[in-house]
Formats: sequence, structure tokens, C-alpha cells
Amino acid sequence: MAASPDIRAAFRLAPVFSALPESVLVELSRRARVVELDAHDVLWREGEQARAIGLVLMGRVAIERGRTHRKVMVNVAGANDLVGEVAFSLGAAYQFDVRCLRKARVALVPAAELRAVLRQSPELAVALAFELAQEVLRLTRRLEALSAGSVTQRLARVLVGLTERFGTPFPGGTLMPVRLRREDLAALAATTIESASRQISAWKKQGVLVPQPFGFLITDVQRLRELSDEADLTRG
Repeated sequence: MAASPDIRAAFRLAPVFSALPESVLVELSRRARVVELDAHDVLWREGEQARAIGLVLMGRVAIERGRTHRKVMVNVAGANDLVGEVAFSLGAAYQFDVRCLRKARVALVPAAELRAVLRQSPELAVALAFELAQEVLRLTRRLEALSAGSVTQRLARVLVGLTERFGTPFPGGTLMPVRLRREDLAALAATTIESASRQISAWKKQGVLVPQPFGFLITDVQRLRELSDEADLTRG
């Protein structure tokens, strides 16, 4: 099966694969299986055997951890982001659920194929190790952020982080096109749905943001940055 040009291009853009020779990129993309996901579709669940590593081609997926009575959203992955790399690197089961937020396309590279490439490509082995270290650092920072500050500060950090990663200039501010339910925002900020809803409503009245069907129009990013930094200032 021939690899489509858009999948090859996505592999070239992904930092972990970008150092590979073109012939290897073509082979990996040829062996990848593309999955189309709709809102709330689950790519895999925590505890399942890690048979593949995923590269998000389009859209957003939520990285979640199961708990007794509710899910905890740990992160959001978008285009060119890897999912499942921690489980692959450790040779373990998947550590998180991966759920589609709206619509997404994900290229799944079979773990056996990728391991074969790793044995022949020291560059990819180093890049994947670096990506794993970066992911551990991101998760550590997320946990630190969730343990510090008020609900307002934590929610501001979430919105600033998503805006910096996915935001695009838009009339009146910056469009953050990540469609999150109130329960998703609450999970990312480690708070209740009620508290997240009250804070979003307050920011709407203050002119800081405007909820949109497909995300948020952030009209005052600087104010959110100031709020997200307050916890660090009080500790320093």
C-alpha cells in the first residue's frame, strides 16, 4: 500500500520523526493505519496492550486517566503530537485513555514496525527518548500546576497553555479552537464543573473571553497570563 502525501508530510513535521531519512519516513507512513474519530470516540483505553504509537494528523484528542467515579483529563494533543509514546517506550500497557474531542485523524504506527526501525536508526531512538523525556516533563509541570494556586489561577493556566499551543489571531483577540465541555475544563484545572462554570461566566462578563461553539475567543490573553502567574509570584 502506497503512503499518501499528507501522511508523509505529517511524519516530516513531527519532531520525533523529522531526522529520519526520506526512505524510512516513506516506509513508516506506508505501514501506518489512519483512524478517523468523531466526538467522544475512544482511540484506546488505559490498561490496553500498547500495540501502536499514534501521530495526530488533524483535530484534538484528550489524554485522560481513569479514576473511581470520574475521568481526569491530563492533557490535549493536537496535530503533530504523539500519543502512546510513554507506553511504547516502556514496553507497557497504555497509561491513559485517548478520546476524540470533536473530529480527529490519527496515524497508528504498529509497535513492532517502529521497534524494527529503532534498531536500524539511532537517530529515531534518540529522538523518541527525547520526546519521552519532554512528555514526562510536561506531565510533571501539569501536576505541579494543578497543586498550586486557586481555581482562578489554575483555570487561567489551562486557557493560556491551550491558547499558546493552538491559538490563532482572530478579529477581537485570539481564537482558541479547542472545543472543550465544562467538565473537560474542570478536569484540566482540577476543580468542579460548577467552579469552572462560575469562573468562565465571570470572565465573559469582564470581557476576558467569549465562548464560541468551537472553543473560546480570548479577548484579553494578557489578563489570563497575569492571573496564571500570580501563584508563582506569591511563592517567589
